Amino acid sequence: MKETKHASEPKSTLIAQVLALFEPIGYDLIEQWEDARSINLTLHRKAKHIWVRVRKKDEKVSAEQLDKFLLAIEQQEDRALSGCFVSLAGFTKAALTQVQRDASERLMLLSHHKGKLESVYPYQQQPSSVEKPKQRPLYIGVFTAKGGVGKTTIAGHLAGAFALMGESVVLLDCDPDKNLRKLFSQDGQASDAQPTMLVPAVNRHEAGALIRVLDPEQWRESKFPEVGIVIVDCSPVMSENSAKLVKRFDICVMPTTLNPLGIAKHADVMTRTFAHIRALNQTAQLMAVINNYDASKDAQKRNDVLLAYLQSSLADYFKTDHNAQLIPPDKAKIRHSNALQYWGYHIIEKSAPQLAFKETAGRSYPRSDFLQLADYLEAHVTLMPMISAAEV
Repeated sequence: MKETKHASEPKSTLIAQVLALFEPIGYDLIEQWEDARSINLTLHRKAKHIWVRVRKKDEKVSAEQLDKFLLAIEQQEDRALSGCFVSLAGFTKAALTQVQRDASERLMLLSHHKGKLESVYPYQQQPSSVEKPKQRPLYIGVFTAKGGVGKTTIAGHLAGAFALMGESVVLLDCDPDKNLRKLFSQDGQASDAQPTMLVPAVNRHEAGALIRVLDPEQWRESKFPEVGIVIVDCSPVMSENSAKLVKRFDICVMPTTLNPLGIAKHADVMTRTFAHIRALNQTAQLMAVINNYDASKDAQKRNDVLLAYLQSSLADYFKTDHNAQLIPPDKAKIRHSNALQYWGYHIIEKSAPQLAFKETAGRSYPRSDFLQLADYLEAHVTLMPMISAAEV
């Protein structure tokens, strides 16, 4: 792990509380170091080691931050090493969902609450009986810069990520091809039936969350009061998207790829699409996300060059619109995977609809990626209070 050690530095009250949890069961502190973001400890007991990371900032730990920590643990040669992440403000819903779904045996989560450390994982808290005030749903529009960049795949799996987090989700299929309806329909289902998918809950004592696929004219907030997320698979022809619906978007997501021959063209289409959205909606967060990302070490240098080129191609527009951005891939991106590439194969097999979240060797990178994307989107938008304006 790190070489910089500061074992002689005085322990804070929080560090003392961490040690008070582990010392009674035989763990000793063998090193301590810190960086700009966290304080780190290595604890030792016989053949076992624990890497404790204490996040300094008083903000919730995200799925992306937890994933990096777990990856750092897995990369160590010490197979007896486990991790403990301590947060001053808790963990985002996506972060907890990701850890619970992966059921990691090498990770413990602690949260500092009312002056004490509380175990968040693996010891699950019972759900709160306090009813949250009703807010209007979060509206997310998914657009395209060109065909084949994964618009429908991202819309469907982003819905799946929010459903894993316990949100009831509606997918509005505005694309004339109606691919979402095809992908979520049961074999033999009537063409006018409403496709649905129940996503099982992480915890047994909780009910699963439902994803519904509707046509835009079927959607009314008053008919579905339990829905917290509305994701719209938009038409690639901008004029075919309801202006009334576009005005309600809190976030607009546009997938793109790092294709050397297409970056300039994609950037031009993206800026024109963003400008069209902005003419109708002055407040939405506009975000481009990299899809089909090659995360291998061999591609890192090439990715950096292509990302810089894409960023420079979008820079002029971003200067005029401070609520538009290219999501940094180290925060959220969709990695290349065969599971996503062949999503929809169940239609050929005439089997039940399913998301590309199946685990391979105990992990699902698509699931992790979409949870991190959902986490990033939620962190960058302020939900408007429930309003009584005319519904879509």
